[in-house]
Amino acid sequence: MSEKFRFTKPRIEALPPAPPGKRDEYRDEALPGLWLRVSSTGAKTYAVLARTKGGALERITIGPADKLTPENAREKAKKIISDLATGISHAAPARAKRGETTFAELLAAYLDNTTMRPRSLEAYQWLYKKHIEADLGKRKLSEVTADRVRALHKRVSKDTPTTANRCVALVKAAFNSALKSGTYVGANPASHIKKNTETSRTRYLQPAELAIFFQALEESEDPAKSFFMLCLLTGARRSNVLAMCWADISLGDALWRISAADMKAGEEMNIPLVPEAVALLTRLKNEVGATSPWVFPAESKTGHYQEPKRAWATLRRRSGLANLRIHDLRRTMGSWLVRTGANTAINAKALGHKSMAAAAVYQRIADVDPVRDAMEKAAVALLEGARP
Repeated sequence: MSEKFRFTKPRIEALPPAPPGKRDEYRDEALPGLWLRVSSTGAKTYAVLARTKGGALERITIGPADKLTPENAREKAKKIISDLATGISHAAPARAKRGETTFAELLAAYLDNTTMRPRSLEAYQWLYKKHIEADLGKRKLSEVTADRVRALHKRVSKDTPTTANRCVALVKAAFNSALKSGTYVGANPASHIKKNTETSRTRYLQPAELAIFFQALEESEDPAKSFFMLCLLTGARRSNVLAMCWADISLGDALWRISAADMKAGEEMNIPLVPEAVALLTRLKNEVGATSPWVFPAESKTGHYQEPKRAWATLRRRSGLANLRIHDLRRTMGSWLVRTGANTAINAKALGHKSMAAAAVYQRIADVDPVRDAMEKAAVALLEGARP
């Protein structure tokens, strides 16, 4: 049976913790319906236990005793008891909130119903797990406020400003999708978050750096060095090179076909393979071609390489090119295409770009011969530039 006494600050502070695994309850003599719960850790919480207008018994938590005086608790309790007597339920909103959709569920619904490419879907899932889940994942939608999204953006911005912008964009897209489908009603909390200024990266291997880079590749014993070399010689996106499969490669025609589903621009692409790339692929096929459909097989959920971060970090350290990224290899091929005379249309075709400015021109390039010539010329110049 619960003990009953007039709640005062000294009496409440003197109450001992409940036995392990138990909870003690006390009633206020001054206001029937006001209770105090004491946990085994010593935490003390005010609550109301009273009947509604219809006779149902409801328990509503008021707040911690170390934040509220007995007088404050009584005032809040009187209001709750009066509301219950007139038919206003305080437990119903709490029950509704417990059943409310979380942001994790909202995002899952958005990603499950999207038509984006598999690689983009994987990128968004990684972005959520890496940067968003801890802040917003378990939050009810009513708790995902503009201030919380702004705090997320600020935190991620400390390390990667561009990624912070992507986080906000993903949150915004998920809420917009729910607004459009009618599963969410309210303001989009990510709509008016000020983004970080983004500048286009222009880093590529300079002529003097090529010799250093190739020397580091030659000295490396990591199998991933072939992956890095093909990123450079094909100018392809690393995601495409990671998922390169033998079925899409014709060594006889020196051609690599990438399906529209795997292309960022959403159109099938044929990449001419320069002689050095053909030689490298021929060697790799002799080594792994008979045992795997992938050019770069690995024990992973996809069956092929994921991101070879450790190998890249070792290569950068060995070469001294600390600020070089894998994507810079693609940019290096693009820059050498320009250096050796390729026009904008050829460059766009070779790298699979689909900019509005170039589209009208390179759509008229029906075959790969001009692109092949340009890439072979660039590769020769690039490799010669690496020689002492």
